[in-house]
Amino acid sequence: MFSTRSLHHLAALAASTLLVAGTALAQEAPAAESAKGDRPANAWIINCASGANTTNLECQMSQNLTEQKTGQRVLTVTLRKQPKEDGYTMLLALPHGLYIPAGASYQIDASDKKPAPVQTSDQNGAYAAVVLDAAGLKALKAGTTLNIGMESTARQPITIPVSLTGFSAAVDKLATLN
Repeated sequence: MFSTRSLHHLAALAASTLLVAGTALAQEAPAAESAKGDRPANAWIINCASGANTTNLECQMSQNLTEQKTGQRVLTVTLRKQPKEDGYTMLLALPHGLYIPAGASYQIDASDKKPAPVQTSDQNGAYAAVVLDAAGLKALKAGTTLNIGMESTARQPITIPVSLTGFSAAVDKLATLN
């Protein structure tokens, strides 16, 4: 069996590997054009499932970004309609190896950065959620790139560009499903 010390070492090694992958992605694709070249024209996917009430489907749209060489998830951006309210929630599944107190941020094209507080973490990464008002949703629909920012545990900035190609059509489709 593994000792506690070797398990801690293995966990640290896995976290640093993901951090390097995320940093490499941010360094390799800082501009929207290079990020788009590696992804399909519309990387937004809509998934629906029945919840506790089997007569209604709960739908969401998401884009999953992976490290090109390993296929390991680096970032997932998910948009869900808020239950019983107008508006949407943007959920960010962030990689391991982050300086959690710094939180995360999002920026649509060259607009001001907005905070995305990290709320929890588990063996799969850290998670942040942001409620989008009508203006935020409109900006995403009109934008070309959503930049997700965070800091590594070494306090180095990391920015991961997310293509907004197909976002508007996916949101419109999502609105008809929910």
